Formats: sequence, structure tokens, C-alpha cells
Amino acid sequence: MLTVSVYFKIVKAVKHNEDVPMWLYKIGHALKGRGQDHYRNVTDATALRQVNIFLIALLVANIVVIIAAYQKFHNVPESIFFCIKMEFFIVVALRVLAMVVMTGDYIFQMIRKKSGNDYDYASTNAAVGMVFMASFFLSVNIFLAGVPAKAIEVDIAKSHVVIGSTKASKLLKDGFEFYKKNPNDQIRNSRNNHFYYGELAELIRDGKSYGIVSLTPKWGDTAKLKDCVITYYGIHAQNKQIGEVKIENRNLSKLRYDDFKNKKLTDIFSLKPPDYKESKGKFYFGLQLQTHAYMLWNRYTIEAKFDGESKPVQYEVRVQHTIWE
Repeated sequence: MLTVSVYFKIVKAVKHNEDVPMWLYKIGHALKGRGQDHYRNVTDATALRQVNIFLIALLVANIVVIIAAYQKFHNVPESIFFCIKMEFFIVVALRVLAMVVMTGDYIFQMIRKKSGNDYDYASTNAAVGMVFMASFFLSVNIFLAGVPAKAIEVDIAKSHVVIGSTKASKLLKDGFEFYKKNPNDQIRNSRNNHFYYGELAELIRDGKSYGIVSLTPKWGDTAKLKDCVITYYGIHAQNKQIGEVKIENRNLSKLRYDDFKNKKLTDIFSLKPPDYKESKGKFYFGLQLQTHAYMLWNRYTIEAKFDGESKPVQYEVRVQHTIWE
């Protein structure tokens, strides 16, 4: 916000032919770097033009990086995510390039014995310096926390479940029940597992099993079953109801070992995540969405397990967050 404020203060000053606040000049002097302070407390059309040129160059550089990343990833969100991670380095490169151009221009004027009328503007340096600082904090934040991932969606006999947010009450309303559990039973999260939060329960409807879910109190250690959220879903491949289960609109009964072996998991489930990691073993395949620490954003995982004869054994979906650990 401060970066935006600095820019519009300069725009307003130039438009109304007035000066910018002194605190803005102080920012420009403070961000001078090492060496002598040669910046002037002047704000005019040239100062604004220099800022605009830098911002346009930054925009063009970002577009170039996104296009180059897309040639590698073939995924727009992933390309944008890569560009954001590299934002600080892009800004540094532009600053270095600007210094080279300014040095070259100065040398050229010295050779031609021509004196230039341009100042080194404190206001320009304030705006560019704030972009530099903003890009640094943005890149650090992205490297540490990542970006939010789209929640995994599961359809169980036409009942739509969003892992990590759908409550057990919705499944109860859709005619499901939880084996040997009642809607008002107290569910406890013992916080002793990084993969299964709360209590596991078998999902039943019309006497048929539809897999296993984790019932997790959304806040605190205990909650009534009906108020718990679904943080895990797993179903055995031999379950007779597997044909009624879809993960991200992909029917599990139609998936084969060769699909996981020969295709990217993001393609199998038609996902375009900005940040993900695929794990492929001989009999295990996993797709992790949001690969950074899950203190801020949820991490989602899809897993498929096969036996020695390449037959499916188990499909699982889970969400992870420190709030439940």
C-alpha cells in the first residue's frame, strides 16, 4: 500500500504542479544504497516519466518471464507462480540495467562534452526503491508460505464433498450415516497424527459402504459429529460402490495403472495448480497441491496405491493444516 501511495503522490504532485511530502523525499534518500547521496528533492514530469518507464519495463519483464515459463510448464497458473517467486530478482535485474544505462549515458555526455539537465530524483528513487522492497517481501513470503491451492472435490454417490470444508451434517442430510456413530456423538481430535485428524469412520448408506472418512472438529479439540469437517476420504479399489465415487470429476473405477504410470497426475484429474509436486513409485502415486509449510494455506494430497500385479488397492484424498495438529 505504501508503494502505491508513493506513486500516486508523485502523480498528484506533477499534475497539480506542487511538491511531494517531505517524508517521500526522505524515503528516496534512505534507499540510496551505499555511496554519496546525490539525489535532489525535486519532483517534475521527468521524475514521473522515469518512474513510469521503470514500471512499464517491469511489466514487460514479467510478461516475458511468464511466457518463457509457460514454454516449460504449459500451465498458466504455474507460470505466474514462478514469475512471482522470481519477482525480486526481476526487479534487481532491472535496477542493474538502469544503472548501466545511466552510466553509459553519463560517459557519452562526458565524451561529447555535453552537460545534461536531468537530476537524480529522490522522488523517483523513493518509488523505485519501494517497488524493490515490495518485491523482496513478496518473494520471501511466496518462498516461505506458497499460495493457496484449490480444495480437492470428491463426489460420493452424487453427494458433493469439498475436502477440508464440507461438514458431516451435509452427508447426513444426503442420507449417509457413520458406522456405529450418532450425529450428536462427541468427536475428539487427539492431535497425534499428521495425516488423519479427529476420528476415522466408515461411511454407510442403504447398508452399503462408501469408504472411510476422517471426522475432524473444525475448531478446538472436540465437537459434535454433525459439526465436524471431512479432512480425509479413502476407499478400497475392491469396494463395490467405487463406480459411484469421483475425485475432481474423474470416476475412480475407470482409472488404470497405465494412466498413473504414463500420465501426469495433474492431467489425469484435469488440474492446473500453481504449486504442486508429483510422486511416482512402482506401486504408489501421489499428487501434492501446495508444497510449502501448511501453517497458512491448506495442503491437499491425492494418492493411488497399487499391488504387485498393477491392480488398484486404495485411493485417498486428504487435507493438512497445523490448525488440526
